[in-house]
Amino acid sequence: MPKAVTVPKAVFPVVGPARYFSDFGTPRSQGPHQGNDIMSVRWTPAVAVESGTVEFDSGGWGCMLNLRGDSGTKYAYIHLNNDLTMKNDNRGKCVPGVAFAKGLKSGQRVEQGQHIAYVGDSGDADGIQPHLHFERHPGGGAATNPFRWLNRLPRLLFTAPLGEPVSLMLRGTVVPTAAPETLRLRLETVKPWPVGPRVAQRGRPVTVTVPSTATFETAKGYMATPNLSRLEKGRPVVVWTQSTTSTVLTSLGRSLVAERIQLLAPAAKKKP
Repeated sequence: MPKAVTVPKAVFPVVGPARYFSDFGTPRSQGPHQGNDIMSVRWTPAVAVESGTVEFDSGGWGCMLNLRGDSGTKYAYIHLNNDLTMKNDNRGKCVPGVAFAKGLKSGQRVEQGQHIAYVGDSGDADGIQPHLHFERHPGGGAATNPFRWLNRLPRLLFTAPLGEPVSLMLRGTVVPTAAPETLRLRLETVKPWPVGPRVAQRGRPVTVTVPSTATFETAKGYMATPNLSRLEKGRPVVVWTQSTTSTVLTSLGRSLVAERIQLLAPAAKKKP
């Protein structure tokens, strides 16, 4: 029998570019650092690591959100976005659609993997690389170093309204695989449709099943005899997946099935 797939107890808080190290306790002007700074890109979505209730806050640290998880752990998301563009314009406020996910309300219950905020550089992080200052308070008590815990968490491929139909547009390049009816990609971006932010996932590998019903097309039109062997290593493609229900497991990139594959023109080779 196939091994049962279980929902993880928690997921990584940032969907997209993310790098961090164990900087908990390092000196800061206001005292020892109480979390880990997850470096990312402005407007990158942040999600609920577990199900619970969110509370909005703001102050010297900028736009902030607290998630009180069902496990009893409190999580702090700090330096959220306050810009209206991809530049550091500081023209936005700590409101839904800018700092927090559109339509989200303080005091609202959220589910694991739900989009709740955007990465930014508000407050005393103004002008430096956008990042999420992330804190973990087990039992709602003192902050503990989340580094090892973060290292164990699975990272979502995309975020979209949970329980709703979703299809993905995957842009990337082909990676060779010996598995039949399977396409392996090294991703550039992921865009969920009809709702959800475009996410940069540069270099992330993903596997897509390609059924006989999938269509292949080039700039000249549909291919009469689709053949996965035509997809040579490094070939840029766009893959549209079949519609599925948005869940934590599908957001992790599990069980993706191609509906349409667009073969893009190969990148021009650089002259020696």
